[in-house]
Amino acid sequence: MTMNILAIIGTPTREEGYTTRTVQALEESICTLSDATVEYLYLSDLQLGGCQGHLTCVKHGEQQCPFYSDVKVLEQKMLNADAVIFASPVHCFNVSTLMKNMIDLFVYQMHRPAFFGKQAVVVTAAAGAGQNDVLKYLRKTVAIWGFEVVGKLGTHAGLFNEAPYQPKLKAATDKVAGQLIAGLENKKLPQPGVAELINFRVWRSVIKRTEHESPYDYKHWQQAGWFKQNYYYATRINPLANSLASFIEAMINRAIRKVSVKPST
Repeated sequence: MTMNILAIIGTPTREEGYTTRTVQALEESICTLSDATVEYLYLSDLQLGGCQGHLTCVKHGEQQCPFYSDVKVLEQKMLNADAVIFASPVHCFNVSTLMKNMIDLFVYQMHRPAFFGKQAVVVTAAAGAGQNDVLKYLRKTVAIWGFEVVGKLGTHAGLFNEAPYQPKLKAATDKVAGQLIAGLENKKLPQPGVAELINFRVWRSVIKRTEHESPYDYKHWQQAGWFKQNYYYATRINPLANSLASFIEAMINRAIRKVSVKPST
């Protein structure tokens, strides 16, 4: 059975950029190791409107976003794919404007994740430094959306064409391709760790506290049964990790009640 992989690419240089070339190298490894097709989707082709930061999608539903028609197309493509590659160049030690705007438009996924059971790989390329920062940011973001991030790949544009770099690149792409294929073959939802459990408890506190400001959020969590669960889906949870998450949730709620949280300085 052919695996369908979607590559969402946030580079304005498109096919000429090293981000695309990195995805192409990864695609070659994936297709060598498995029967797969990779669809390239350049964010510059979608011409997504700039997020206005009103949080209307969070408070009253993503359907109320003025750019929902385009956002929905992208969301559906991700849901239809067996796995998604999120690729962005390093721009000033962060993701590109194209990728950041897409992430901002998907802020409702932070509150109402819908991609559980989907695998992802995060990819970047940089002329200098910053690969690790961007990979960490992309990984954390799409993991909160529900993706299981099974691999990461960062390349150095200045070395990309050097002969000694090629076998290193091939070894890296083969490794990440293997991780992705293994993830796709494993049908089980991942067991959440401490960080995931804490994230769930933090969001649960936020949703409960903002019931009146964000009624759509609250209704979604209520209908999903998440207020009564220890995690988004039924899974084995380490008792110690669950207790730690509960403790941190209680501390956060206490700090909010007492308004003991201070501005950052």
